[in-house]
Amino acid sequence: MQQWMVVLAMLSVPVWAFGPREALAFRSPELGPAQAALEAARQRADAVNWGLSSNLSAGRTDGNNHYSVGVGWQLNFTSRLEAALAIARAERQVRQVRREGQKNALLAHAGLWLAQSRLSASTRRLESSQARLVATQQRVALGAVSAIQREEVALAVRQAELAQRQAQASVYRARAEAARYGLSGDAQAQTLRFVQPEGVAERSPAYQEALAAQQLAQARVEEAGRTLLPEVNVGAGYIGTGAQIQTGASWTGRGPGASFSLGSIPSEVSALPVNPVTGLRPGQNEWKLSLGARLLFPLEALPGLRQLEADRDLAAVRLQRTLDDLSLRLVGARAEIADALEGLSLAQARLELAGRQQALVQARVQAGSASPIEALEAQAGVSEAEAGVAQAWQGYVAASATYLDLTDGEWSVQ
Repeated sequence: MQQWMVVLAMLSVPVWAFGPREALAFRSPELGPAQAALEAARQRADAVNWGLSSNLSAGRTDGNNHYSVGVGWQLNFTSRLEAALAIARAERQVRQVRREGQKNALLAHAGLWLAQSRLSASTRRLESSQARLVATQQRVALGAVSAIQREEVALAVRQAELAQRQAQASVYRARAEAARYGLSGDAQAQTLRFVQPEGVAERSPAYQEALAAQQLAQARVEEAGRTLLPEVNVGAGYIGTGAQIQTGASWTGRGPGASFSLGSIPSEVSALPVNPVTGLRPGQNEWKLSLGARLLFPLEALPGLRQLEADRDLAAVRLQRTLDDLSLRLVGARAEIADALEGLSLAQARLELAGRQQALVQARVQAGSASPIEALEAQAGVSEAEAGVAQAWQGYVAASATYLDLTDGEWSVQ
């Protein structure tokens, strides 16, 4: 009855299958939001780099309409650096999300392949135990073995049944995990070899983050130093009968800036003998030039600058420490991939050997020199060897993912 249940369960499995290439085609649902965040960072950087702003106002006073329009430009060195760093961080996030989704799909393939192989092995072991129990019962009837030996074989059958049920449950769980990544059916017994990008510590996301922190700390020191310099502004204005124009340029600690504005003067005000706003008579106009400088030196300026310099020095130390740590981790990650590849090759060699051994046993069964139980055991050995390949493939995928995370690389097949 148990065997029939297993057969029915196997027949209920879809006939199609998927391999690691189908797993690599997976695209995480988090990729869309990550790409949207990258586009937003680029748009913000464009706005910061242009540094443009505008304003428009309109109103009505004592029955007269008036308006004012203006445009401005401000170059902020620190904000431009922050925007550039935000783009780089968003790009790394997109690659990380894509890479993580593909890794999980590959591991789901490996996990289902491993579960399938273990189910096949446990099924063969169960069949072997049941056949051995039948043979033992026959020998008990002949008095060749004791009842205790029969109980021992019967207990082995129960253990094999439990192992087979547990393996079947593992297949269900692994299939559900694969379905999360759009993978349906059985996992094909396939492996791939991945390209290893050049292992340069400076390309690592961890190093790039530390470098960004150091660059930003340096930019804040420079900005704080500029705030100790005089702020300079130059302006020019035109005042006419019904309008006034203002232009100006400035230099502050943030960077250079410029502005232009155009405003109207209500006609009733302009018609007065002396304009109370401009001080001009009707028909008169006037140009004005201005030049100013301001020096601000708050008490906390120097202590604040020293604090920023200390933060910059600390960021530089952390950057170097990160570089040293990553260099060691890259060496270890490359060694892990080499070990994983060797383990995969050994597992494939063991599978090939198990297949040859099964063929020999099958030939002996046909010749009458081996029992069907030995054939079942040989089949179980092949399935267990295939499980070893699946497990080694799982380790190779994990080692490759670690290395790609360190190098910020992409999954690529050799």
